[in-house]
Amino acid sequence: MHRFGLLKAPGSTSRSPELYQKLWSGHPQSKHWSYQTFDLEPGIDWVEWLKVAHDHGWSGFNATVPHKIDVWNAVLDRTPVAQAVGASNCLVRTESGWQCHNTDADGFWLAWQSAWGTYQPQHQRVWLLGNGGVARAIAHALMERGFEVLVFARTPRSDFFGLNQMPFSATAQAPQPDLVVNATSLGHGKQSGLAPEVVWPKLQGGWAMDAVYGDEPSLFEAQAAQAGARVLNGIPMLEMQAKKAWDYWSSMLGIADF
Repeated sequence: MHRFGLLKAPGSTSRSPELYQKLWSGHPQSKHWSYQTFDLEPGIDWVEWLKVAHDHGWSGFNATVPHKIDVWNAVLDRTPVAQAVGASNCLVRTESGWQCHNTDADGFWLAWQSAWGTYQPQHQRVWLLGNGGVARAIAHALMERGFEVLVFARTPRSDFFGLNQMPFSATAQAPQPDLVVNATSLGHGKQSGLAPEVVWPKLQGGWAMDAVYGDEPSLFEAQAAQAGARVLNGIPMLEMQAKKAWDYWSSMLGIADF
């Protein structure tokens, strides 16, 4: 029996359980796999919690806001991408403990790129709203591919790849982007109905992506559509993240593919 789980904040919702059930559908071993959520308050002793989970035979975990950076700090065995990003949303069981991965970076890039069709970026520039764990992953994915990343956030962080972090109001003077990404928590959970206070450019031919997802379009998505952008919600990114996490889990645990 392989057991997997999601480490999340109390009260938040996630589609991860249904995504993995869909991903596993039809696999001859799927009846031996389970996925459950854990509602965990920020600031717990992650080193101890993960040690107990390892002792009890858990196979892997996803982590979401607000736990990505704390989990990364608690696990010293990190892949190069997780090390570069400084946050982890995927833990894989090893004999000695846990290994940190980050699937946000690839999940974001694959979600955006797979929607392109014949589109080609014109400016090689992205406005990134937010500077938390998922924003770090997105910035890493973009910089690795040669994009200029302009970061806008409520409160600057001391270490964000050396990038300048401007207030949302600075979008009024910012040069034209190919893509605007909402990587803040605005629009999620208790902050649903909110969006970063940006000054929208005309985005005809450009894109907007919301890392938040829900049953209805977020305020950010509605504003992006009004600006003329082609809009993606967070579901394609979540789906790509789940596929990458499953690749890591199944490879490490020796689970055969279909």
